Amino acid sequence: MKHARTIAVSLALLLGACETLPTGAAPPPVGPASIPASAIELGDWRNATEAATLQAFQQGVTARYAAGLPLASVSGDLRRNDFNCSAAPPRAEGNRGDPPAQVCRKTTTANGCTHTWQVHLVAEGEALARTRGLYDRRCGGDGLLGGPG
Repeated sequence: MKHARTIAVSLALLLGACETLPTGAAPPPVGPASIPASAIELGDWRNATEAATLQAFQQGVTARYAAGLPLASVSGDLRRNDFNCSAAPPRAEGNRGDPPAQVCRKTTTANGCTHTWQVHLVAEGEALARTRGLYDRRCGGDGLLGGPG
């Protein structure tokens, strides 16, 4: 009797190991299936710190543009929100990472400061692979990223 149970459990385990598993197809896009009609959220750039504004903008861009969306639709939405989009410049030899296909930029000046938002669009063919949101605030004699001018 003990041997019969052992054989039955062994057979069940063997049959389970032979089960067909799903193929390695690409997972469906994560996030919204389409781009929201609302304006792009820039964060509380008038009152918040640069770091807080950057974090809010990055999260908003990531939530708004799901991987797999057509690149033309994403850049079109950015243009409707007053961003200027163009092909990314060629990268220097030795730079690491995936270069963006397009860079979209919006600049606003208020209270003696220049605020710049950028969205880097990394593509996989004609589809969006991922985004990277950037923000910079330059006031008075500040240089880029708050350094000397």
